[in-house]
Amino acid sequence: MKLKKIFAAVTAAAAILTSSSLTALALEDGQATYCFDTSDKLADWQTYGSAAETGFSFKQITTNSKNGEGCIAVSENVTGEISETYGGAYISAETLGLPDFGGCTISMSVLLNDAAANNIENLSLYCDGMIWLETPIVDISSSEWTEVTLVVPENAENPRAGFTIPTFSPYSGEIIYIDDFAVTTSDGTVIANVGDYKARTVSEAETVSTGTNIVLTVVLVVLILAIVIGIGLIVSSVIKRFA
Repeated sequence: MKLKKIFAAVTAAAAILTSSSLTALALEDGQATYCFDTSDKLADWQTYGSAAETGFSFKQITTNSKNGEGCIAVSENVTGEISETYGGAYISAETLGLPDFGGCTISMSVLLNDAAANNIENLSLYCDGMIWLETPIVDISSSEWTEVTLVVPENAENPRAGFTIPTFSPYSGEIIYIDDFAVTTSDGTVIANVGDYKARTVSEAETVSTGTNIVLTVVLVVLILAIVIGIGLIVSSVIKRFA
């Protein structure tokens, strides 16, 4: 009976590990609606409000990314008092083949520019139209990407979604970086990438040498053999005990 319990525990553990692996594999690089790995689809994004007065702009860069080749860097150039403090950037639901964003979950990943830690008081992920909906973004890091989400009610006929101008205080330079802007419909389907995904280019310095690969492979094989032998000895010992 004890032997059966041992094998049952091992089988359960294996099932849990397999399930976790499949869950991780389900989230693939390039799945986001906008990956910002190229500048090909930046024209889909429109600005409004105080964009011109704050020098609010964004561009595609390759020096930062959560996934893929790049992201967008959001900048401002505020030198004085702003007369009207509102605005941001958005995409239209029509661009993605949707009548509106009702029932959708909108998400994006954000990274803070360390020098702008005190200049994100107005930053939010939003959806606008019939009603104004937003998720304020205040607790973000300059070392790790933070995912922000906004769930839009089914009956909200909102045709616009995007992010707001981060600050209206004097500031000049990059403020935040945005990657993986995704729109998921009510049935759990992520709107497919619009065509701006590009796999990250791995530099020669980042690759592992052939010699290192061989050594790592040998070590892995030895570890696997050791584990198999160890399990065999344990099982053999248990069988002898209950024989």
